[in-house]
Amino acid sequence: MTTPSGDPTLKPGLDPASVTPGTLGFLATLFVVVLVIFLIRDMTKRVRRVRYAAEVQQAREQRGPSTTGEVPPVADGTGAAGGARPDGTEGADRPTPGGKHGPDNR
Repeated sequence: MTTPSGDPTLKPGLDPASVTPGTLGFLATLFVVVLVIFLIRDMTKRVRRVRYAAEVQQAREQRGPSTTGEVPPVADGTGAAGGARPDGTEGADRPTPGGKHGPDNR
């Protein structure tokens, strides 16, 4: 059994530059760290947006029908109380959540 010495040496024949990550390894690690930071910031922003939208929806449901003249959305999910619009299309002026191919448009 060999005892470790206080002198950090490599085995004979090994080049110190071949056993260290070097500049390329540092840059790859830095790239991954920066990418993860941006992903975490984006995820936090999206979670905060969803949470805020849920709070607004809950406040609207607790408040009940509006007395400001707003027309409540109809049960079919189109958001238009009168059916067809003057241009012949149906639905509200705003697109439904999820877009044209969203889960509510199957």
